[in-house]
Amino acid sequence: MSHLEGKSDVGNYYEFLKDYSSSRKPELSYFSRQWNIEQWKKIARAKVLELLNYFPEDAPLDAKTLKTYSIDGVNYEEIEFNTAKNVRIKGTVLLPDKGEKPYPAVIALHDHSGNYFYGKEKIVKQQNESGFLADFKLSSYEDRSWANELAKRGYAVMCIDGFYFGSRRLDLNEVSDEMLERFGAEFEGIEYGTDEYIQKFNKFCQEYEQLLVKHIFISGTTWPGILFHDDRKCIDYLYSRDDIDKDRIGCCGLSLGGFRSVHLAALDDRIKCSVAACWMSTYSSLLHSHLRNHTYMIYVPGITNFMDLPDIVSLTAPNPLFIQQCSKDRLFPLDGMEQACMNIQKVYTHMEQPEKYKYQFYDNGHEFNLQMQEDAFSWLDKWLKNENYK
Repeated sequence: MSHLEGKSDVGNYYEFLKDYSSSRKPELSYFSRQWNIEQWKKIARAKVLELLNYFPEDAPLDAKTLKTYSIDGVNYEEIEFNTAKNVRIKGTVLLPDKGEKPYPAVIALHDHSGNYFYGKEKIVKQQNESGFLADFKLSSYEDRSWANELAKRGYAVMCIDGFYFGSRRLDLNEVSDEMLERFGAEFEGIEYGTDEYIQKFNKFCQEYEQLLVKHIFISGTTWPGILFHDDRKCIDYLYSRDDIDKDRIGCCGLSLGGFRSVHLAALDDRIKCSVAACWMSTYSSLLHSHLRNHTYMIYVPGITNFMDLPDIVSLTAPNPLFIQQCSKDRLFPLDGMEQACMNIQKVYTHMEQPEKYKYQFYDNGHEFNLQMQEDAFSWLDKWLKNENYK
């Protein structure tokens, strides 16, 4: 059954929205005219950044290492640094126990998953992991902390908490009583940090997204703008270190992490190789009934007037890109996933570098399982550990 058959999630408004959407042709698609590649990138990136609309006052990184330790042969550095004036965030840098410096590096981007209590911990091994976190890693990553696996392969791996996750999670003590009641905060008698607390906290935060996004928009910015800005600052941080090979930096992520990964690569050529798992489709294919389970964190008002998602992602070309799709992923219609992958392929082919693009479908649901991880790591190895490619 086609995803266009049956009633739409938006009922009688679907035809109206579809007609309007189809009448707007993306002005900055690579194939919208005969572009010079560098001119296209310059103009298109400027438009994306304009629409992301997050231009905070800059500040020195002022990076500090808060703590160092080792787990299972991987060296940890708990760090903090500024991404803007009055915005200081925390992250973890994983370093291999062996290998020659300077290291190739990967910015590992955590997912959404409706799990707000944790951020980087979802992909970085912890000394003591809750039952909730262990169960999550089992279902989403086949029981592997994949950032650690990359470090064991010789990479420096950087992970930060995205806005609204982990150390940057919502502080319920600062929320008005009216909103606590409206969104069902029921924590009385529940110990902070227990599995029961985490489950209730995540449920509250999921409902609260709809309020926070209104405030983000009316403040004059966008949620993706905040996320992408902070992710790009990770590159600045890596550039500040003497033990990182600045010509060999990549990024990788699942779901929202994949969304962040492809945009990080698209907006910044300092990313030399990227992987995205379970986040690629045409926007138009989502319009009928495939937005119901998506977060409020992904919307950039006006973007579809200029570029579809595969158009934006193609801004990384001809840098190597690997898109991993899951045929049973309920977040995206299969035809939308297939079309997006083919659209990107056309760009790489036109640039006469088709070998630097790969997409693959896996017969499973929305996850980054061991096989997908191994394939992703092999792709990163191919381009970031190859001395002949820089």
